[in-house]
Amino acid sequence: MKPCRVFCLLAALLMLLAAFSAAAEGADLTALSDSELVALSARVNGEFARRGLPKTATLPKGAYTAGKELPSGSYIYTCLATGNDWGNVTVYADGGKGDQLLWNIVSAPDEGEEPETIYMTLNEGDQLKSAVPFSLTIMNGVVFR
Repeated sequence: MKPCRVFCLLAALLMLLAAFSAAAEGADLTALSDSELVALSARVNGEFARRGLPKTATLPKGAYTAGKELPSGSYIYTCLATGNDWGNVTVYADGGKGDQLLWNIVSAPDEGEEPETIYMTLNEGDQLKSAVPFSLTIMNGVVFR
């Protein structure tokens, strides 16, 4: 191959590589549909859980299914209720249609107290229902306080 062609080929490959790396760093998430964005978020959260990286998500009250809205794994649930707010925290198997696996009443802490925490494991398909806002922190093992 002639030196000019080798140089042109090498230059083209470098420009292509630069374009791919720039696209990866500045990915345009606005181009994704809602379902694609949710799927990407689930994959990223699943990778955080798989690697055991500490990560906390603050969530509004509601129902969340492991493997869909949340990655499966072990968590520290922290009640974020305020004022006189209180409610139930429940985990059900089979997307909310199966056995009740956990049930607790949580409420806002009194002044000077720490918020209530619950240690839980959510397996694929388990549904977590919380009547108050909360945070979930991926549990990396024994927690000392």
